[in-house]
Amino acid sequence: MQELDHPAVRIRSIVADILDLSLNEIDDDQDFIDSYRADSLNLIEIVAQLEKYYQVELPLDELQRARSVNALRDLLVRLLDGTRVPDSAG
Repeated sequence: MQELDHPAVRIRSIVADILDLSLNEIDDDQDFIDSYRADSLNLIEIVAQLEKYYQVELPLDELQRARSVNALRDLLVRLLDGTRVPDSAG
């Protein structure tokens, strides 16, 4: 079982909750908009929850490219101290 505190698992959980999907339906490489029909309000909710949980402001220009679990995880890892946010589930 994966740790909920792992960034990819946390992001997947937030996305699943907001898009009303199960965790198993979320592919970490799939685009939220193209694959799951997320709208702008969904994306704002995802970002708001991530910013609140990780206590970081996600730059708007980078969010436009970070539209998958893995892309958001990579962005968070770059923004935060690597000791606080591991970059792989292994």
